[in-house]
Amino acid sequence: MTKRTLHLQLLLFFTLLLALVIISVHFLRPFFQPAMFRIVTCKCDFCKDAEAPIDSTGMLDDLNDIQLEHAQIGGLKHTFDTDSDFQAALDSLLTNDVLIYVEDCRYFKVDELHNSHPYLVPAAINLLKDIGVEFQKRLKSNHLKAYRFILTSMLRTDESQHKLKRYNRNATSESAHRYGTTFDITYNQFLDGDNPVYPPKVRTIFTQTLIAMRQQCRFLIKREIHQSCFHMTVVVCKPGIASGIK
Repeated sequence: MTKRTLHLQLLLFFTLLLALVIISVHFLRPFFQPAMFRIVTCKCDFCKDAEAPIDSTGMLDDLNDIQLEHAQIGGLKHTFDTDSDFQAALDSLLTNDVLIYVEDCRYFKVDELHNSHPYLVPAAINLLKDIGVEFQKRLKSNHLKAYRFILTSMLRTDESQHKLKRYNRNATSESAHRYGTTFDITYNQFLDGDNPVYPPKVRTIFTQTLIAMRQQCRFLIKREIHQSCFHMTVVVCKPGIASGIK
């Protein structure tokens, strides 16, 4: 075997090895990511193909009734009376991808939750990811850091909703939070790494992000002044159009 032939064989070997590594990383990456990053973006025109009626608007003032309608259509078919009922059913809900556990990531942080549980339906997880991607894209175009937003409330049972009503005037008995489609994001605070910050420009860019996505009918949203948060419910596509988990 000549030296030239040996060099060619070694080059071919390392080329094939590199290709194998690239292919393996591409196909195996989803299995090493949190479940919430294995959600496929739904490809549809939400303003035309949503399961419940919705109009495009830049106003962040959707009423509870329309949020509730979308929550009931796109969320849990059976809500839970007590926290213990929910915990008893949780393993089955997770195994069957009915709910996804929500954890801190590069786009957002989950605040300490007192009256809700860190779980949402896949469509809501997908929405959070898309909000994070668009928000950080806009931050980058404004030469700002990749700030994270903070989730302050998610799925509630009747029991946790009742507790919340004691001190939150916005809490209602028939809440969209009960269906796993709805979450709250604070608009007063963001994270620079793990450090809470209050930059007005970042708040403006985040609001602009939400206005643009509301115009695309991606969600319903209400700016809650007393709780300093955006109360949001995901919009889902009609059956046959929506995508689920890979």
